[in-house]
Amino acid sequence: MKRNVKIGLILLALTGIVMLAAGNVIANTFVETECSSCHGDSTGLSITTVSTIDVAPGETFQLDVVATGLVQDVFVIRIPSEVEDNDQFTIVLPVNVDDPGLVEDNDAFDLNSNDNEIHAIYNITAPAFSGTFTLAIYAVQHTPVGISKIITVNVVQAGGASIGSPLTTPEVPLPDEEFTVTVNVTSSDTLTYVRLQYSVDNGSIWQNVTMSESNGAYVGSIPGLPNNQEVLWRIVAADSSGIETISATMSYVVGLIPIKPIVIPQLHYGWLLGAPALFLAYLGTALEYYDEERFTKIHGMMLGAAYILTSINVIFLLIEPASVWSVMNPIYLFDFSNMLLFMHCWHIWLGIISMILGTIAFITHLGGWKTCNVGLAAVILWTILGIMGIYLGEVFVP
Repeated sequence: MKRNVKIGLILLALTGIVMLAAGNVIANTFVETECSSCHGDSTGLSITTVSTIDVAPGETFQLDVVATGLVQDVFVIRIPSEVEDNDQFTIVLPVNVDDPGLVEDNDAFDLNSNDNEIHAIYNITAPAFSGTFTLAIYAVQHTPVGISKIITVNVVQAGGASIGSPLTTPEVPLPDEEFTVTVNVTSSDTLTYVRLQYSVDNGSIWQNVTMSESNGAYVGSIPGLPNNQEVLWRIVAADSSGIETISATMSYVVGLIPIKPIVIPQLHYGWLLGAPALFLAYLGTALEYYDEERFTKIHGMMLGAAYILTSINVIFLLIEPASVWSVMNPIYLFDFSNMLLFMHCWHIWLGIISMILGTIAFITHLGGWKTCNVGLAAVILWTILGIMGIYLGEVFVP
């Protein structure tokens, strides 16, 4: 091969890498251009409601929420229990057995009959104890596209003691091990007593443990109990006003250490896997074009590593909700009215084609056949997908 051709191919590979580095800037500009009228958010979604609410402990209050979205098939608003302090609140209405706090576009709880516009009035019961809490509400469309609105809820008691958030040691006790609770309790009047109450019969009978003051906090311990014993516990305080304040009831099971969920990072739209794969693919291809006899083995190793990284990248996509795959509908390939769906659909289909080409190149290379053109086509598609992925990663809000 002529030297000029070799140099040209190396420059082509370097150009591809530089193009990937510049892709982030291009994608960000594209997002801003496409979403200049999207209510100030790149998703095109919006949530309108109050930012702060003051309520009394255990009070049921109303939350008026208006959300708008894009022209798509699925649009909902949710108050998921697993984020912020949402699990401290009770959703009275709307009643959704499978997902409390869920309102779907045009369902019985949507007060706005227009498509992709939801108006819902929630009836929510505040925690039974004083404190400042964050309530998160989400507008979600075409999962995982969504935005959130954080509402500060100040639970203020007119009189009586104020009980803070307790700290426990250990998180869950072993058999015959004490369970120690430390908490801040304050009052504008003189505190009469602070007690740690616990029950081993589901709240029928409560045992009292007097909490003693230590370094400005109150400390009390539940004695060691047998393995697998379920224990309910709470804090009760009273002051000279005669008002008794009771905290939320919490629980644990002796010896049962809770399994914390493993949070899998969203790598599919990131560069932790995609960037190394593309770098190896371009470098390996450039080296083989430069000197095929010398770098064929290295080329195979680099392309094999790139294929494995890309396969892992695809696996991360497979763990996403099934609703993501609804954008595979070929009609979106030619729907320029919605750039999000258009790019997401092409992203998936080009990804399938590139993995087919990459698999063919990988298998045939293992068999000793020369399939550089097939592998190069897969690498070029991976480059295009990487740039598209930057845009999708900017738009998709977890």
